[in-house]
Amino acid sequence: METNNKIKLYINEKLKEEQIKVPMLDFEMNEEGDYQYTTKVYEQPNKTGSIVLDFIQQDLKEMSYFIFRFYGFQTLLTEKERKELLALNPNENKELNNKIDKLYSKYQKEFESYKRQIIDILEYCLFNEKKELENLTPLEKLYIFIHTNSIKEYPILTYNEFNRIIKLNKDTSKMTEKELIETLKNKDNNRYGIQEIYEIDNFYNLLFLEIYFILQEKTYLKKCKNCGKYFLTTNSVVIYCDNIFADKKTCREIGASKVFTKNLEKDEAYNLYRKVYKKKQALAKSKGGSFEIEYNKFKHQGKDKKNAYKLKEITKDEFIKWLNKQ
Repeated sequence: METNNKIKLYINEKLKEEQIKVPMLDFEMNEEGDYQYTTKVYEQPNKTGSIVLDFIQQDLKEMSYFIFRFYGFQTLLTEKERKELLALNPNENKELNNKIDKLYSKYQKEFESYKRQIIDILEYCLFNEKKELENLTPLEKLYIFIHTNSIKEYPILTYNEFNRIIKLNKDTSKMTEKELIETLKNKDNNRYGIQEIYEIDNFYNLLFLEIYFILQEKTYLKKCKNCGKYFLTTNSVVIYCDNIFADKKTCREIGASKVFTKNLEKDEAYNLYRKVYKKKQALAKSKGGSFEIEYNKFKHQGKDKKNAYKLKEITKDEFIKWLNKQ
């Protein structure tokens, strides 16, 4: 397994995606049939900013497993800790999990501190309602935040060093001209093409870099108007997340229903429709007979007219004119 401390972050700005390559504590079977440690590239793209979002919203004890195994665990550990971890038998999961639990206990307070720091920065730069900050960009707000807060309280602000290079995210050292051409043209197998690649030497640098991308709006971090949790989206106008909230409905589904209802309350034609409907319904229940027949007739005709109005097959004036005749 590789022993260097470098993390490489591949960015696809067009798709607002990222891919991470780290010295990763994973296993593969060797020719003798035994498991051994290996370094792999994440093949599954993630939304840009997903690591920092997981870090601040997931259970950190549970997340520690991924932090130490997948997110460049070597960058946080001492040389002694790295050697102890790599000396473990990858076939002994219990021993490995016990070691990771001990590492989490050591870093727990530090993780909680960085979680608080990140939330403070995001709240100040993205969700701040101070009038004096109106019309400032998120990056301008970050500049103010950096220069008005103590570095002792926000050490994450010191983790802003990384190298940026432009290259292909594949090893091309042994490729022929023909192979290079085919690689560049095959977008399915070379999703990222020639991209900016960020070389990072510390996990906290990775978190800061993702915050920086978020504030540059290379991805959009929002606070759900229904549940209040942070979420990532590639659409700047989305205000509801896709998490299940209640009755197997997502916040987006619930939010859409709320917006629809709110719009109905403002619509003169829909308000009149409801008044006529309720009036005919009340008469049908209290008097029956011809009033019930009239109510049933209106239910069917009114539904058709309402749908026609919704689909803009008739105008608001035409819908209101018809309702006034009922």
